[in-house]
Amino acid sequence: MLSRRNFLSASLAATAASLTARLARAADPAAPFKQAIPFAVAPIPLESVRLAGGPLGKAQDLGIQNILRLDPDRLLYHFRLLAGLDPKADRDYGGWEGPGRQLTGHMAGHYLSACSLMYAATGDERLQSAADYMVDQLADVQAKRGNGYFGALMGNPPGPPRGRARAAAGSQPASRAAPAGPLDGLLCFQQLSTGDIRASAFDLNGMWSPWYVQHKLLAGLRDAYRRTRNAKALDVAAKFAAWTDTLLAPLSQDQLQQMLACEFGGINESFADLYADTGDKRWLALSQKFRHKAVVDPLAAQHDILGGKHGNTQVPKLLGELVRYINAGNAPDGDAAKFFWNAVVYHHSFATGGHGYDEYFDAPDKLSDEIDGANHRTRDLRTAESCNVYNMLKLTRLLFALHPDEQFAAFHERALFNHVLASISFNDGQLCYMVPVSPGVTHEYQGLLGMTCCCGTGLENHALHGEGLYYHSPSDLYVNLFAPSNARSELLAANLAMQTDFPEKESATLTIKTDAPREFTLHLRRPAWATGNYTVSLNGQPLPNLPAPGAYLELKRNWTTDSLAVTLPRSLRFEPLPDNPRRGAFMQGPLVLAADLGEVQSRGRRGNAPAQNPTLTADAQSADKILTPSAAGTNTFTATANPNPLTFAPFYTLSNRRYGIYWDLTAPA
Repeated sequence: MLSRRNFLSASLAATAASLTARLARAADPAAPFKQAIPFAVAPIPLESVRLAGGPLGKAQDLGIQNILRLDPDRLLYHFRLLAGLDPKADRDYGGWEGPGRQLTGHMAGHYLSACSLMYAATGDERLQSAADYMVDQLADVQAKRGNGYFGALMGNPPGPPRGRARAAAGSQPASRAAPAGPLDGLLCFQQLSTGDIRASAFDLNGMWSPWYVQHKLLAGLRDAYRRTRNAKALDVAAKFAAWTDTLLAPLSQDQLQQMLACEFGGINESFADLYADTGDKRWLALSQKFRHKAVVDPLAAQHDILGGKHGNTQVPKLLGELVRYINAGNAPDGDAAKFFWNAVVYHHSFATGGHGYDEYFDAPDKLSDEIDGANHRTRDLRTAESCNVYNMLKLTRLLFALHPDEQFAAFHERALFNHVLASISFNDGQLCYMVPVSPGVTHEYQGLLGMTCCCGTGLENHALHGEGLYYHSPSDLYVNLFAPSNARSELLAANLAMQTDFPEKESATLTIKTDAPREFTLHLRRPAWATGNYTVSLNGQPLPNLPAPGAYLELKRNWTTDSLAVTLPRSLRFEPLPDNPRRGAFMQGPLVLAADLGEVQSRGRRGNAPAQNPTLTADAQSADKILTPSAAGTNTFTATANPNPLTFAPFYTLSNRRYGIYWDLTAPA
């Protein structure tokens, strides 16, 4: 199967916002935009949540360092060069941003999003200044272009598709005379407008997923507008949308569907968001042109057609469908997104919350062969791409806002504390492309200078840890995740303070202080894994009638200054695969426990060739009979194995170590 990485090699040969913020973004203050499908609750805005330590806080700090390492002028090098402006840096960044690499410009969009989101999460004015600078520069490039386009895409001369691209619907490879030198990617779009459409998985008229790249830039502009209130960002996005609208106007529905055979990221989300931010229905219609019927219609009819499809081509696509459903109310769009989430989470995901082998989905509930690479060509154990989880969490937070159900909070917690935290090195901040789950693998760390897709989403990921901890409405407060944090709910006129040693330990204290006595209902999540001696006390008094695991404790009262103390017993369990009951992962509460298999001998992708691994022996599948606490009060365990005992620890703590997550339980005999 062709991956984006392999495509590169061959080529070289919506986040939910607060209810109040949505009103503030209306184009016409006299007639504010209203969602067709209103939120039941909304996340307390990122601007109103501050992390106060813990592993999420540490990851956020490392994320800031990563952002500040980058030079915006190097990211803008090809934007200015192709527009006829003198670059302000003496070179680009290379990697996927290099000339002729055909994904040039995507990292500028990620960087703009990361600066904007991290500014909202921390208030660090250096990040706001960087976001403002990027918007100004993109506006200058757009003005110089003079037509609304502002990309940096550079391609090789058009010709037959390069590499091992799988045939896709509507693919029409054609050979043509090739001018010398790299081409301005604008030519690819101009060809589309004439009906010249040659599309395959990642190749559109000889360019690597050009709409995908433009989506990243539009997402950056949206985040700058929403998170830093930069009005110029909205203007640049609207001018690009007008250019796109004119470009695609001559194309028939069949031609549009032919075009969508090539990965286009979540540009459907971008135009649906632009409609929400401006009230201009042209952009809603433009979003509709990116509705990929071959994928969306079967999912809306509740058919799991994901097997064999590229993972992160689909996740942002369905996120865009959900955003359009929220803004416009077309039920099949929402049905497709909801079914997709359910299929991925319950039938395609690993214990860490990640999914996919070498970027692709397999058949539903067929995960065992993905663990060891059986039935796959490469067998290099590359599972769980980080971009996928980043987009799945955006989808998850939106779905919870629509339907406050514990299952969404549970997946958010699982993916955040396992895949996302493990995707950044706590030693040096390096980011992962893949976070594999097999025995004997390593993190697929990459330096920022690789400029890959997962480096880009990695820049954004660690700015979003405060979003979705708490949700609110004028009558409700939901506490979903436990992390040291402080938050302000303007809807409830209340300040929140969470003191906790979770996930390292099992206690948390939530203090609520309202500006004046205020009646509302607190929904305090009891995770499904908290099956032991779960306790809650209010102002020192133990509460009776606690909810079952996987439900919410509901307290409706007049709140003033009140404190809740919670004990969260983390159950120890073995979580088997659906298609192999003796192969599974060990969990402590929401945390995946991984065996520490020693120092990494070869970092990155090269470290994930199949290796000789210890054999775990067990008479039963009961985790507490297999794992023995190493010492009281610690999060490490030991297990009998051949040739030596194994030490298990929370996966996210094993930065830069070789590790094992999934194990075959083998009888001692």
